Amino acid sequence: MSKPKLPKTEFDAPWKQILDIYFEHFIAYCWSDKYDEIDWKKGYKPLDKELNKIVRNAPVGGRIVDKLIEVYRKNGAEAYMLIHLEVQGNQDPNFEERMFVYRYRLRDLYKKPIASLAILIDRDSQWRPGIFREELWGSSIEMKFPIIKLIDYKNRVEELEASTNLFATVILAQLAALEKQSLDDKLISKINLIKWLYNRGRKKEDIITLLIFIDWVIALPTPLEVKCREVISTLEEELHVNYITSFERIATQKGLEQGVKKGESAVLLRLLKHKFKTTIPENYHQQINNANADELLILAERVLESNTLEGVFRA
Repeated sequence: MSKPKLPKTEFDAPWKQILDIYFEHFIAYCWSDKYDEIDWKKGYKPLDKELNKIVRNAPVGGRIVDKLIEVYRKNGAEAYMLIHLEVQGNQDPNFEERMFVYRYRLRDLYKKPIASLAILIDRDSQWRPGIFREELWGSSIEMKFPIIKLIDYKNRVEELEASTNLFATVILAQLAALEKQSLDDKLISKINLIKWLYNRGRKKEDIITLLIFIDWVIALPTPLEVKCREVISTLEEELHVNYITSFERIATQKGLEQGVKKGESAVLLRLLKHKFKTTIPENYHQQINNANADELLILAERVLESNTLEGVFRA
């Protein structure tokens, strides 16, 4: 009998969404010495559209998530943070060059200092890029950048589990995804992580957002996803809650598509509420519910580009 096929795990889409929603939590937990320098009362603004202008024709490739975030320092000055997330899982010989190219292009665009930060989610503890150098005939240029290596948190699981910071759950999920396990053990890890999340007393919207992230990064073959759903459904009955329908995957292809669509819709609504700081009107809810996968993707892109809620839902 052939073994069930493990679906390809995708890290880039869920990480883009999670950084948009939990950017402040991310800085507080992973780059805490910079947290107090930012005026969080003024919020932050993802600048994906602006970043796309400078990376579209970049000469270096590779599978990577790039995020440009605008924040304000407590002295009132604007600041730009360029985050590179390596999602390939392998050493990329062009990584430092990419960091350098994007940095100087953004510096040229904004005429202001850029803070570059790298997040690495690979398994190689020895790979730690942090500097780009180029020299010829006495002329040289150098760029240094800090890195956050998620496997460095592997020995800090108890700290992560005790933390009230929502981003700690993101790290726990990614660590579980990176663990080399049998499919049955991966199923157990996923169930245990979800059970732990349910017992943390989080807000419903945060539980759903984190469930979607967990479901994305800890992907299982459909039969095991069904087992996971059955166990969590029983738990929900005991706790008198109902979260799993926002991310469930079931055995039939029709059910799979519906589960994914529900998850995408939930994240889209969360992004809208987060960016525009307002209640989403019922007619927009209906438009989201009636949208297919391609239409949801278009709406999500408009969230990043538009300055108004109406602009997202323009005809």
